[in-house]
Amino acid sequence: MRFQRLSLTAAAALLLLAACSDNGVQLGEFPPITKTEGDEPFDLVAPTSDSPAPFTFDSSDARVAKIEGKRVTIGVAGVATITARQGERGSYNPTSTSTTLTVNARVCEAPSVRENGLCVAPPTTAGYVTRGEVVWMPASFQLSWAKADAFCRNTTIQGAKAWRLPTRNELAELVASGELDGRGWKGGDAWTKSAGATANTYATVNLLSGAASDLAAGDEAYVTCVR
Repeated sequence: MRFQRLSLTAAAALLLLAACSDNGVQLGEFPPITKTEGDEPFDLVAPTSDSPAPFTFDSSDARVAKIEGKRVTIGVAGVATITARQGERGSYNPTSTSTTLTVNARVCEAPSVRENGLCVAPPTTAGYVTRGEVVWMPASFQLSWAKADAFCRNTTIQGAKAWRLPTRNELAELVASGELDGRGWKGGDAWTKSAGATANTYATVNLLSGAASDLAAGDEAYVTCVR
């Protein structure tokens, strides 16, 4: 009888262990992700879990999102299913959860064109100017202020990102330096990111004379981006 009682106790323990395992591990939130073509790679954040097992991640479409470890590289516009998996460890069964990663097509501000998910500046025969560590894109077209600002921030120029409109002082100093002579830049007022004296205006600098003036944001002026 004693041997039987021990067997029942052992069996009960095994059943209890099996029940804990079969219940699996309830994972925390793994929310949907939205990105835009050309965004920088990013790291996935694993859902919370009581299991000590490490997570692995995979993508249903490597064209949209390629995963190495937890690092995701954004590809073309589309939707991919991202699955987070935990393997078996000790009494913990394998478990997984999924979410969606939506990559939106990048909207490019003309005259930039969309190439492989990036907005790329149009070719120009005018010369880029480098002063110290600062590079200037030549002024060759006109836009309103908001479109000029969006063009500089969102466009890949000479293979590089992180461009912006110059300040009034930066552009005035460039014109005064004489380095625009013979570079083929257009000669007219060019936008800066400096606010004007009245609402909804921004400072411009004339690329020939260096004279500063304010224009309404809806007007058009030449665009030069700096980084």
